[in-house]
Amino acid sequence: MAWEEVEPVAADKYWKPEKIGDNIEGNVFEIVKDDWNNDRIVLDLGDDAEGNLITTTLPAHAQLRSFIPKLKIGDYIKVELVKQIAPTEEQLEKQPDRSPTNIYKLMKDPSRAQGYKYGDDENV
Repeated sequence: MAWEEVEPVAADKYWKPEKIGDNIEGNVFEIVKDDWNNDRIVLDLGDDAEGNLITTTLPAHAQLRSFIPKLKIGDYIKVELVKQIAPTEEQLEKQPDRSPTNIYKLMKDPSRAQGYKYGDDENV
């Protein structure tokens, strides 16, 4: 028997907004730690045609992390990039490849929240 690799069906592993107005929405599926021990929000974007869960992870930007205490697993949220602040000359001297600072707006739609069940715990 020969093994055949199966590619996952998923959105980009990480959401990377590029311009003002870029947005994403979905249910908060889980909060995970990245390689630098930052909390990151994983969104459930729904299912594909075969019923496979599609998820994406939001950036670990400080402002996005500041929203986490106000979120619950299952909350339906929309995140929008509303502003980009260019690095100062001083910042660029220290770090020439520094990216702009992204400013986000996060909104919740309580009517679209979902309950997820993990093992014996139910998160609503």
